[in-house]
Amino acid sequence: MIATYHNHTNWSDGKTDFAEIHAAAIAAGVDALGVSDHFCVFPDGSSRDWSMDPSRVCEYIEDIKSYQSDGRIEVRVGLEIDWFTDHESVIEPRIETLDLDYRIGSLHHVDEIPFDTCFSPDKEEDELLEVWKRYWKLEQNLAESGLFDTVAHIDIPKRLGYFPEQALDREISDALDAFAAHNVVVELNTAGYSMPCLEAYASPNILSKCKEREIPVTLSADGHEPGRILYEFERGLSQLHAAGYRELTRFRERETWFESIDEAYPEQAR
Repeated sequence: MIATYHNHTNWSDGKTDFAEIHAAAIAAGVDALGVSDHFCVFPDGSSRDWSMDPSRVCEYIEDIKSYQSDGRIEVRVGLEIDWFTDHESVIEPRIETLDLDYRIGSLHHVDEIPFDTCFSPDKEEDELLEVWKRYWKLEQNLAESGLFDTVAHIDIPKRLGYFPEQALDREISDALDAFAAHNVVVELNTAGYSMPCLEAYASPNILSKCKEREIPVTLSADGHEPGRILYEFERGLSQLHAAGYRELTRFRERETWFESIDEAYPEQAR
C-alpha cells in the first residue's frame, strides 16, 4: 500500500485542516494516511505557536480518529514530539497514555536555540561544527530514551547548506548505533529536496550507514499542505534503492511491519 505518515494540519503549523488532506490523499491513491502534528514542550513546560497546545492533544487525536470510520483510506494518528536533553521527565508523563499509532522523535533546537539561529551564515566554521556535534549527541539521547518509534529528518540542520559529515563520523556513528540498538525507524524525508541543501533527510551517505546497521526506514514528505503529502516520493524511492533498501516500515497501534517497496510502489520503483 502507498503510505505517508509524517504530515501536518492546522492543529500545529499545517496550512489546512485534516479534511482537506484526507480528500487529497484519497484523490492521490494513498492507502494509509498518517498525521503527526507538532507536540513541542520545552523543559520549562512552555510551548510555541507552531506547535499544538499540549492541553488539546486528546482533542487532536479524537479529530483525526473520527475519519477512520470513513473506510475509503486507512487513517493513522501520531505526534512529532520535540526532544531536548534528558527530556523524559517532561515528555513521558504527557504521552504515555495517548492512543497513538506511532511516535516521531524530532529535533528543531540545539540548547533550546532554533536551528536557523544556530546555523546562521555569520557563524565561524569551528562554532558550526561544535553545534553539529551537540546536535548528534541529542539524536543519540533521543534514541536512548526508548520513547519513540521513528525519528524525523535526522540531519535537518544541513537544510541551510552546511555539510560537515566527514568531521562528524564518530558522533553520527554513535547516534546511528543508538537507533539500531533501540529499534528506532529512520525516515527518508523528501522535504529537504526543496530546501537550500537540495537533498532529502537523510543524506545518501548517512542512509547507507543506516543500511549497514539494518536500521529500518520509512518514506515521508513532511507535508504541510494537501499537495505535498507525496512530494518527490519517486526521487526518495530511487535514493532508498541506491542505498540497498527494499522494504518500508508501516505503523499501526505502536506496532510495525514491513512491505516491499516494489509491491507498494510498483511503477515508481521500477
